[in-house]
Amino acid sequence: MSSGNGNSTREREMAQDTPLAGDSEGRESSRSGFDENGYVLALDTSTASLAVALLQGGRVVAEKHTIVERNHSIHLMPHLQELLASRGIRPNDLSAVVAGQGPGSYTGVRIAVTAAKTFAWSLGIPAAAVSSLEALALGARTALLAESADAGSDGAVRWFVPLMNARRGQAFTALYASAGNEPAVELLGSADASGDVAPDNTGSRWARLQPDGIRLVADFARHIGDTAGGTEAAGTTGEQSAGDDGTFVVPSGFAKPKEIVFVGETSFFEETIGQTAAELSVPVRVLPYDMTAAEVGLLGLPRLKRGETIDKYTFVPNYTQLTEAEVNLMAKAKS
Repeated sequence: MSSGNGNSTREREMAQDTPLAGDSEGRESSRSGFDENGYVLALDTSTASLAVALLQGGRVVAEKHTIVERNHSIHLMPHLQELLASRGIRPNDLSAVVAGQGPGSYTGVRIAVTAAKTFAWSLGIPAAAVSSLEALALGARTALLAESADAGSDGAVRWFVPLMNARRGQAFTALYASAGNEPAVELLGSADASGDVAPDNTGSRWARLQPDGIRLVADFARHIGDTAGGTEAAGTTGEQSAGDDGTFVVPSGFAKPKEIVFVGETSFFEETIGQTAAELSVPVRVLPYDMTAAEVGLLGLPRLKRGETIDKYTFVPNYTQLTEAEVNLMAKAKS
């Protein structure tokens, strides 16, 4: 089992030389549509990482993320102001917004989603939402390819298990797979066998093998390992496991992974992952990684192009589980 740190720098800002948006005059007539060459704001607050990014023409042109646990509501707007100022643009210059919809911190996921809905409503621009777990997995894949000399050229299949601590041995988690070493923007544009890119971004090079859910990490890791090794596995354990139904079918293009990579908040599950790795025939890698918003934006672009936008009035985050207060309230109502 190997380990590393996907993005050890807690705060990162990135800028590339691209033309500035300039004046927003003349844009109002087409605000209801998506301008693919315009600026897209991406944000995620599902974890301790407050992540924002700005994309233009399918590329990330500015990005910032900091660890400000339990203070996202205080710091989000200043971060967004700094981000826009770094490119010399104003909110009116945005053509769309994308938010990580969770799962994750119950309070955290609401902050990004509420901000995105507010931007969409006030500016009259489309908004999209993507899985925060998928963004975490995709970002870690990018970091892995960047830091591993062999990973950037082997074109191997890898399985990624994003982890967000949900306490009591549980995590918000899922399973994603990649084949090849293309940059994320090319990976998400790959077509499936029919020539189409599926609504969930599943294509010939990137796929979701197990949906987002809250699970016991020990059982889920064993389940994944057994499947990767070709052993029939029992279903995972854990309430509201979001669609687990025993064994799962792996498309042929993603079978037999070179390695299984656990990413995200891995420090909470080091012992569990280590025990699982010792039992598996497939190599296991551990990659601590903080959420960044670049992948949120990249995942959102195909949705925006297809017109798959959220309702700015009724959309709610993917909470995955009820809060303790809601559970107690329901128990009282039944008694």
